[in-house]
Amino acid sequence: MQAVPPPLVRRLDRADVPLLYPLIRISLPHLSLRDWIRIGRRMARSGARVNEGILVAHYGPGRPPCAMATFRRGFDLYSGDTLTADYILTLSYTQQQTIIDALLPAMETLAREMGCDAIRTFSHSNRVINQDSPVRKLCSTSHITERTVRLDRNKEIVHPP
Repeated sequence: MQAVPPPLVRRLDRADVPLLYPLIRISLPHLSLRDWIRIGRRMARSGARVNEGILVAHYGPGRPPCAMATFRRGFDLYSGDTLTADYILTLSYTQQQTIIDALLPAMETLAREMGCDAIRTFSHSNRVINQDSPVRKLCSTSHITERTVRLDRNKEIVHPP
């Protein structure tokens, strides 16, 4: 059996926006198609002054996106100029690590192009249910892991307690 090649990664194109809606609907069900189209079109803008967007992964030309990673450039007193990926969403559980492994070098390239000193990613595990309420916690520290890596040293930045 032949191994599946890693996905290709590129910036979001306007044509990708409606193709990503199934992934958005699964991951962020509160977003309607209309809201997603508006957000997606804004995130698909290009140019030298754009400080936010989306990277998409796909398995070859003409294939729909299988994953996306949102990004934004910001400043952190501890890390300096930082490219932050708040959401990395994948359609495949079995290929999730392969997809993430393809997205990370693309994020590093993008961070360097944007003049960033570090990359910050957030890992969101399964949401937990508050025992006192049927409402799911969205900001529980037990399911979010933040990791910041300096580009010049490829070393994780550990924030002081």
